Amino acid sequence: MKNVVTVGRAWAALLGLLFAISLPAGSSAAADNQWRWTGVERIVAVGDVHGAYDELVGILLQAGIIDDQGHWSGGATHLVSMGDLVDRGAKSREVIDLLMRLQTEATAAGGTVHVLLGNHEAMRMSGEWQYVSDEEFAAFAGEEDPALRSAAYLRFLHRTGLADDAGGRAAFEEEYPPGYFGLLAAFSPDGRYGGWLLERPVVIVLNDTVFVHGGLVDGLTGQDPGAYNAALQADLRAYATSWKAVRDSGLVAENAPFGERAGAAAVAAVGEPGLAGAAADIAAREQSPVFTAEGPLWYRGTAWCNPNSESLKVDRVLDHFDADTAVLGHTPTPDSLVVERMGGQVFLIDTGMLVEVYHGKPSALVETSGEMTAAYSGTPGTRAIGPEPRRVGPRPDKLTDDQVEDILLQGEIVSIEDVGEGVTKPQKIVVKKDGHELTTIFKTESTPSLETSNRRQLRKLINLSDRWEHEVAAYRLDRLIQLDLVPVTVERTVNGKTGSMSLWIDDLISELERDSESIPAEGWCLLGEQWQLMFLFDTLVYNEDRTKQNMVYGREDWMMYLIDHSRSFRTHGGRPKDIRRVQLQISPLLANRLQVLDFETLSSAMSGLLDKSQIQAILKRRDEILDDWKKGD
Repeated sequence: MKNVVTVGRAWAALLGLLFAISLPAGSSAAADNQWRWTGVERIVAVGDVHGAYDELVGILLQAGIIDDQGHWSGGATHLVSMGDLVDRGAKSREVIDLLMRLQTEATAAGGTVHVLLGNHEAMRMSGEWQYVSDEEFAAFAGEEDPALRSAAYLRFLHRTGLADDAGGRAAFEEEYPPGYFGLLAAFSPDGRYGGWLLERPVVIVLNDTVFVHGGLVDGLTGQDPGAYNAALQADLRAYATSWKAVRDSGLVAENAPFGERAGAAAVAAVGEPGLAGAAADIAAREQSPVFTAEGPLWYRGTAWCNPNSESLKVDRVLDHFDADTAVLGHTPTPDSLVVERMGGQVFLIDTGMLVEVYHGKPSALVETSGEMTAAYSGTPGTRAIGPEPRRVGPRPDKLTDDQVEDILLQGEIVSIEDVGEGVTKPQKIVVKKDGHELTTIFKTESTPSLETSNRRQLRKLINLSDRWEHEVAAYRLDRLIQLDLVPVTVERTVNGKTGSMSLWIDDLISELERDSESIPAEGWCLLGEQWQLMFLFDTLVYNEDRTKQNMVYGREDWMMYLIDHSRSFRTHGGRPKDIRRVQLQISPLLANRLQVLDFETLSSAMSGLLDKSQIQAILKRRDEILDDWKKGD
């Protein structure tokens, strides 16, 4: 495998060198399939615009890309738009016109404008218009052919059975607002905007950074990046062309849902055999990565899934592109700040430029001489980019885990309720601080007593114990290795009893329930990859009490959380019996974090929670895990 990766990197580097030799850094489109530019001194990248024209102009002006008259002033800078220019906002047409013009002006000045395809461009080209705003339609009202609109109205009445009266007209206007057919023409494959969008790439590399709209999927490693761009562009063109042919026949509604089109086109082809090819093409192309959740325009796993497993996929893609970092749009960041993931391998730059919808702020990523910083609208200069804050489990008001910790430690007790489940006799306690109210689970069970001077007896008691201290220790260890699976847990005294207080996560589903009811897990993050992290952690802490009942996920997103660690931290070597035969899969990112654990750090973090022998056992099991990983590697 290492040899394959090395050859792949060498191949990519050679290809990039050939492009660099034959094409100047400022060339805009000297080669149809160019995907790498080298020697770029300054890069400015903007996230999803969604029709926020004024905000885009403001951040481009602030970043020195345009002047006060809106013309290119960026010199040799490369400007990257991450896609999603359209939908939701009012001025997507103005956004596209601006970028089309800047492409020409930048080339003349020695710079380049790169516009990537986003999933909303794919939706716009394929006729999926549920996010098109009334203002976007209205921008094309003056270009609409009245005869075309009248013919569509008659087809609508025939299809729906409505009368040609005020009610029928109102229903038609609701489905086909003024400008609908003007926009349809402009974004058709041969339209002004449709033709331009069909030339936009899916992925590019500037210097050592990959730029792609949605996420880093394994499909990106399947072939030459130039060929990959061409293949997805061809899929989008073929689908859009075939759908236009079926739509123009009048046999299928112009706004038929995406998932129903293949069937509707097939039915239409029965009565009109000339549509058979188009119908077949629609059925085939709808499975293209340009449209699917696993494709690079749609995938959110790089932004949402646990970095310790997702980094394996990121490594594969970066190796294929001979790159060090990746920049993504598509997924708005919770704090409307540009953030990094996976130790700086991934940068997320969608900060919600369309403020009225996303309540974010316009921003730009700025790379100068290899240094990544962020510019924000209304703030002079640029700012350093930090890691995304830890947030394990849903919570109100976008609180970070550090803020949750403070509330759990200092918050006022609002209510206490016996849960009545489990041998640890937990209580549900609501705490409140600074206007934030959180529900917690409080455990005070700590048996048997460890008060003995006999080390052998102490070890025996430890290995039989059920202790609240282990809940706090599990959280602190999770934070040390940045596993990000254990909810916030603190030590606190309530009504004279000291115990562990953990953030309560509502609406969970257990593995027992999922398995017994055959419920499909429909999240972005694969359960098998999350189980691997659970297996590793349960080995590290020697958790003997992991059952299908306490393997839990968020019911909406299928994100796993690790709970119930009171029967952990035994002094045994090896693994708990249920996972002794599991082949652990560890990313280099997590392996490095495990490697730096030492006795002093653990002793400081676990003071008052674990015995010396328990800490030594953690390190011994850590060594065994890494030894097994190195053998497997």
